[in-house]
Amino acid sequence: MKKNKLLIFVSLLLFFMSTKVDALCTSKELSKLKVEAFEANIVYDLKFDKNHNSYFNINIYNVSKNVMVIFNSNTYLPDSNGQIKLETALQGGDTYEFKFYGGYDTKCAEEFIYLKRVNIPKYNSYSENEQCIEYEEFPLCNKWYQGDIPNIEFFNSKLEAYIASLKKEEPPKEEIVIEKSIMDKIIDFYVDHIIICLPITIIICLGLIVFVVRKISRRRKRIKLEFD
Repeated sequence: MKKNKLLIFVSLLLFFMSTKVDALCTSKELSKLKVEAFEANIVYDLKFDKNHNSYFNINIYNVSKNVMVIFNSNTYLPDSNGQIKLETALQGGDTYEFKFYGGYDTKCAEEFIYLKRVNIPKYNSYSENEQCIEYEEFPLCNKWYQGDIPNIEFFNSKLEAYIASLKKEEPPKEEIVIEKSIMDKIIDFYVDHIIICLPITIIICLGLIVFVVRKISRRRKRIKLEFD
């Protein structure tokens, strides 16, 4: 009888021990969950309120159903599409931490798994300046310029200096002088004084024609006399 009781006791003990071992969050299970958490993709979107003040919304995609996210002491679980939408409006220029824990239905429930840090750049509102349309290459016109622009006066002074630098005169180009030939000079003179030169040219041509005609006529008469 005592042996039977001892055997039952040992059997129950082994059963509970095996059940407890199966329920333990092992390093293998943690590693598996860490890989799943690593594959989550955190995306920030630029938004504007009714007063045109900028802020950012956070969406987390490809979130495993086996993990949950804690941000600013709030717990977020993925939906059926593996997405988490944070309704919190965040300001740019800061780094935010997202902590991943084991899901409630896993052996590592509420166990810390992985930490993701996301640096959200600050939005440069001066990039909306009208002059930035023409001078978009100006660094302070960059939408994601991360330097400090204390006020509009500072922005305008830097922009004026940038515009002035673009207007610096280029060194004068050397003028290439081409020496003209005598014939080119005669033609240029003729064209420049066409009103005077044209009548003279006509008179000379007519004189040459008359001279040639007379010479031919005299030659023909002389030949005719010789034959007679």
